[in-house]
Amino acid sequence: MLDSARRRQRQLRLLDLYGSLLTDHQRRILHFAWELDWSYGEIAQREGVTRTAVYDVVRRTTTNLDDYERKLGLERAQRV
Repeated sequence: MLDSARRRQRQLRLLDLYGSLLTDHQRRILHFAWELDWSYGEIAQREGVTRTAVYDVVRRTTTNLDDYERKLGLERAQRV
């Protein structure tokens, strides 16, 4: 399993590579969570939603980014 720093770097790389495939809302939530390191509570207050809604968006979007990489392999291609 990747340590948290490596996992975070990978998440940010995937966001850079596949961010254009996400909705504005998904990109905004991940920007706050991953790039600005805001808490789910802070994001929820800013976006006018619940912390659970923020958690769900992060979880689903992370899965989507992993699926995009599995199917398209842009990150893999850059490492070669």
